[in-house]
Amino acid sequence: MELHDNPFSPFAFKVRAALYEKGCGFEKREVLRHADRERLLGLNPRGEVPALVDGDTVVFDSKLICAYLEERFPEPPLLPKDPAGRARCRQLELKADTEIDACLIVLATLKLFRPEVAGQHPGALDRAAEIWQRHCAFLEEALAGRDWFADDFSLADIALAPHFASAAFVGFPVGAEQPALAAWVERVSQRASVQQATREMAEGFAQSQADPDSMFDTNRLHWRNDRIEALLRCGLGRWLLDELDADRAFLSPIP
Repeated sequence: MELHDNPFSPFAFKVRAALYEKGCGFEKREVLRHADRERLLGLNPRGEVPALVDGDTVVFDSKLICAYLEERFPEPPLLPKDPAGRARCRQLELKADTEIDACLIVLATLKLFRPEVAGQHPGALDRAAEIWQRHCAFLEEALAGRDWFADDFSLADIALAPHFASAAFVGFPVGAEQPALAAWVERVSQRASVQQATREMAEGFAQSQADPDSMFDTNRLHWRNDRIEALLRCGLGRWLLDELDADRAFLSPIP
């Protein structure tokens, strides 16, 4: 199997951690530079990582890849056995991939990638931080005395983990007002698969900052799906239009 991804992506993190949990051997074909983009487009016409190649089978979108891996390599399971538990796990994975990811990319943009935008648009950072706190409060309730979000360690925990690492990195760690969530963050960070994917994510970010031809360019950010909605919620819709007009931002291609 080949995994075509950029380790800085939280979606690549999810697939890598799932593969590590299952003990699957795979070859990393990292998409790090602009020159790698054509290879990626040949696998996923939207030009988004990750993409998995397993023989003649090509799967893209992290949710679909993880579903494929669960069927292809059912042991150890990363989904609960009962239908209700599986639905809960998938709902939390979806929340991680959409709302949580979108909120974090806005926070990272305002705090790390493009901090000047926060000064140009007063109130945007406060709105993003408020949304993040609301997500944390929701997840505190979702734990409800559990060690893991779906009782046993699952894909829900893997999907959420990179976003909490990123939140802490940009200055928004889980606070004392969410003790169960804070304990979960500590617990999940000790998982070997999560530790390995976290190291690789940090290395991917460092590489992107050092390489002038990096595929991830903070001066020309990729906006899509729920991330655009998060910008609108924070009052940055007009900013995005201006960025698109100036070619400082881009959308996913249409196949």
